[in-house]
Amino acid sequence: MSISQARRLCVALCLCLVTPAAALAGTLCATDNINPANNTVVLKTDPDFAAGAIVGLHGWLSNGTVTIPMHGTAVVDSAGARVKIAIQGIDNVRHQHVGIAIDTDLMLNGSGTFENVNPGRPFTYDIIPVTWTALDSCPDAPP
Repeated sequence: MSISQARRLCVALCLCLVTPAAALAGTLCATDNINPANNTVVLKTDPDFAAGAIVGLHGWLSNGTVTIPMHGTAVVDSAGARVKIAIQGIDNVRHQHVGIAIDTDLMLNGSGTFENVNPGRPFTYDIIPVTWTALDSCPDAPP
């Protein structure tokens, strides 16, 4: 193999490995059933929800007036059909910790808990059952 052939092979391999990884990331969004807030969550996945994958998530949760940056992890089952998600964020305006844990399909249709650690002395810890329903289109990111 000549040096020229080796360089072409390296370039071809590098392009093949980099391009699919960038194409696999996605954005998912859903709304919850908690009244009257009807929170919307928008999550960007680092890689795709592939069978057995552990996926990093980041995005935001909004009720229309307050937006909370969120981050967390998803674990996809071995069949590649369902995912367990745990995300958390801090509402700096209300000094409140927000956590969401859901068992869902790959489009965010599922149920779990919405957890708040509210400020105050003593603090309160609320656990609220929640159902998420996927949205057809994701809202724009907050300003």
